[in-house]
Parts: sequence; C-alpha cells; structure tokens
Amino acid sequence: MTTPEIYREKSPLSEKDCFVVFDRRKSSFTFPVHVHPEFELNFVEGAPGAERIIGDSTETIGDRDLVLIANPELKHAWKDGACKTGNIHEITVQFHSSLVEQYLDKNQFRSVRQLFSRASRE
Repeated sequence: MTTPEIYREKSPLSEKDCFVVFDRRKSSFTFPVHVHPEFELNFVEGAPGAERIIGDSTETIGDRDLVLIANPELKHAWKDGACKTGNIHEITVQFHSSLVEQYLDKNQFRSVRQLFSRASRE
C-alpha cells in the first residue's frame, strides 16, 4: 500500500494575527491530507458519511463533526467517502499555539489543558 504524499499547508495567519477564520460552503472535500504548525479547530456540518482522517485514523462522520488539531505534525483531512449531500458547511479556525499557552497553567484552564493534551496525540 502506498502512503499518500502529505501536503504542507501555508496558512495566511501572520504573527500579527490572533487567529484566522474560514467559513466555507461547498459540495465536496478537495483539500489534500496536510499538516501545518498552527492549531486548528474544525467544524463540519451537513456531510454525513464523509471520512475524517486524523493521523492514522480514518472515521466516518455524522451530520456534524468538531475536531481540534493541536500538533503541528498531525496529518489531517476530510474526504467525501459516502457523503452525497452536496451542501457542506465547514468552519475552520487556525491560531498560534501561543494564543492559549499563556493561560494553560491557570486553574480555570485545567479542562482546556487536558483537551489540548488529548488533541496533540497522534
């Protein structure tokens, strides 16, 4: 079995930005399996049957999917799979790790710290 090439995404997020938001409506998933240094929160709606690829895991998603990517080398992508809707809504928020790292040692961020720890695993 051949391993597909992994694309290195270049985000428009600059050092002067806190985050960047992409709000897309589309009929299919076309972005390749990729990695990037930015953390990323992805919400997908209206794509039941699509496949979510995170690291070595591929899973079929339901009507809604929410994923946090907190590892710069964690490959990820969404593929059409069995999705037939043609009306997919995807919201992606990319942000620098430094945006949250400054707060992770605070008591109120304990659960967020655990979330980021889990999201960084391959």
